[in-house]
Amino acid sequence: MPLHSAYRTVRQFVLSPRQFFRRSPATSAAAGFVVVLALAIALTASVWYLGVLLAESTDATVTMDNQERPPDWVCEQHADDPDSVFGSRCDQPETIERDVGSLLREAASEYAGMTFVGTLLVWPIAGTVLFVAARSVGGTGSFLATLAVAGWGALPEFFRLGAGLAGLQYALGRTEFAEPLESFPTQIEAALASLQLPLLAASLLVLGLQWSVLTAGLEEVHHLPRGVAAVAAGVPLGLWGLLFLT
Repeated sequence: MPLHSAYRTVRQFVLSPRQFFRRSPATSAAAGFVVVLALAIALTASVWYLGVLLAESTDATVTMDNQERPPDWVCEQHADDPDSVFGSRCDQPETIERDVGSLLREAASEYAGMTFVGTLLVWPIAGTVLFVAARSVGGTGSFLATLAVAGWGALPEFFRLGAGLAGLQYALGRTEFAEPLESFPTQIEAALASLQLPLLAASLLVLGLQWSVLTAGLEEVHHLPRGVAAVAAGVPLGLWGLLFLT
């Protein structure tokens, strides 16, 4: 797509979303899926990157049980058996020192996969909620077209994601978390305190843009009056916003 055409499409999406949804590709469920898939990938990468940021800002170790050493009851039975696989591992220490930064990276990697799957699952749920809401107020559009609208409604999340990553990079890049480990939650809360208002503003802006996009999409797809479409989109979106912000 030429740069000028891409700019015009983005401008239309932001300033005149109803005209945007009058174009047939915009009401394709496949197009909505591409948007959601891109967001899932971006969120997954962001979770991993957050783990990197926290790890680089952390200088601490923690004592943990050694998972490579069998339990005491196993060692009591097999420690003197030279042929036992378990017995050979009983010489290892019961506890080991682990770098907290490494643990944070590992935890982020685990959550990254959950984030990817969770983001993809939210899309059909959101599409179903919007479809039911639109049909309950007299909408006539199809479920697949509503899925497309729900997918495009996720596009503003990229702005919130970018703002959040920029804020985290700024806050965590100026902070070093140190022992004791029990104080980490307090240290993280203090480091992120300055981001609360900017991120709240970004979230409200994103919710407003999503409301505009979803309203226009339901207008066009379900042939609803603007006020009715605004209510059908605004009620579930408002509930989601309250859940997200609290």
